[in-house]
Amino acid sequence: MTTRTKLVAARLLTDAEAPLIHDAAVCVEGGTITYAGPRGSAPTSPDTDETIIDLGDTTMMPGLIDCHIHLCQDPASGEITLEMSTDDDALRRRMVTNARRLLDVGVTTARDLGSPGALGTDVRDLLTTLPHATPRLLAANAPITVTGGHAASMGGVADGVDEIRAEVRRHAEQGVDLIKVMTTGGFMTPGSHPSQARYTVDELSALVTEAHAHGLPVTTHALGIEGIERAVLAGVDCIEHCGWVTTDGTQFDPRIAGMIVERGIAVSPTMNSACTAEHYMCPWDERDAVVGNLRKLVGLGATLVAGTDAGIPLVYFEQYADCLDTFLEAGMTPRRAIASATHIAAEVCGLDDVTGRLRPGLSADLIAVDGDPTQNIASLHHPRFVMAAGRRHEIHATELDSGYSATRERIRRELERGAGRHTSTGTE
Repeated sequence: MTTRTKLVAARLLTDAEAPLIHDAAVCVEGGTITYAGPRGSAPTSPDTDETIIDLGDTTMMPGLIDCHIHLCQDPASGEITLEMSTDDDALRRRMVTNARRLLDVGVTTARDLGSPGALGTDVRDLLTTLPHATPRLLAANAPITVTGGHAASMGGVADGVDEIRAEVRRHAEQGVDLIKVMTTGGFMTPGSHPSQARYTVDELSALVTEAHAHGLPVTTHALGIEGIERAVLAGVDCIEHCGWVTTDGTQFDPRIAGMIVERGIAVSPTMNSACTAEHYMCPWDERDAVVGNLRKLVGLGATLVAGTDAGIPLVYFEQYADCLDTFLEAGMTPRRAIASATHIAAEVCGLDDVTGRLRPGLSADLIAVDGDPTQNIASLHHPRFVMAAGRRHEIHATELDSGYSATRERIRRELERGAGRHTSTGTE
């Protein structure tokens, strides 16, 4: 006898661009959606053992996607360096725990864009064997970077075209889902300024060519303007951060932004709780400038996807929706913000035939939230129900840092110092 779970709710949003369906149902068999539509039209069969879950006055919608996380890091540690434990077993346990925290806020798919060695793919494969619900994970393993460059401590060091090609091949043998390359320096690696480009266009082009030959997309950490342009010219598939960073702030470049849009390169601007008005500590520039730069990309129609950089100091996995709030401030509509977190993110991740929408044949990655998220996305902060690949996840509430601690202020000052910025609050 076939076993089916039927979820019923007051409303259903099958994808970010679809009309709301009232009095709706979603049927799930073996982790796959078999029906999504009006409740009255849902299939029935005497040969089916059906369990009905009534989600009441909520809206069912696709599970969320975070395109940029670091499962190996502890956001509560207060450490702003990428140096971490060499105990792989301890890091593996942390990564599994952090993965479950993603589900608490409805993130059913995520890209892990930096972990030591091959831990990312190890944990990705481990998650699929666990008896409880887990998020789908795409893993890049150690980012490819120059000697002494950003995240070099994770192990993906390669200098020059030959070493770069060899490192891409090594990653491919590890079974990565994508290649991540550090095109510029970063705030969390001493001596690696975010405005500095680290690879030439020729080197990046070799990396992209080798990666694509292995069927692997390329995303790049790119903060500084020169590094962003080199990445665009080399043909990367996605840019992380895209911060327009200079030696002492930011400067949006409409010419390069136009190239990004024209070439269809996706951008994951990693807006997060550190970018909100309440907890602002983004070291790139003042908040008006950072949100303003994003607003210009939104206005140009750039392909933007939700990513939080969760795992870095005081950017908690549970605060995913802060990213979407910032997207709204930058001019997105609620539907466009939802799209950036669902079907557009799925397309950029190469998973549009797996997840991102609620329709027959796709994975049963689903959340339920209060109200109508197409009008107000506030309820995305606290989903009422989460299902990943057909498995229900019991949501755990977590008390997080209030945002006013001495630790937050210290981290803000140290990050600004690393960026070369000097403010009136005591940076030197």
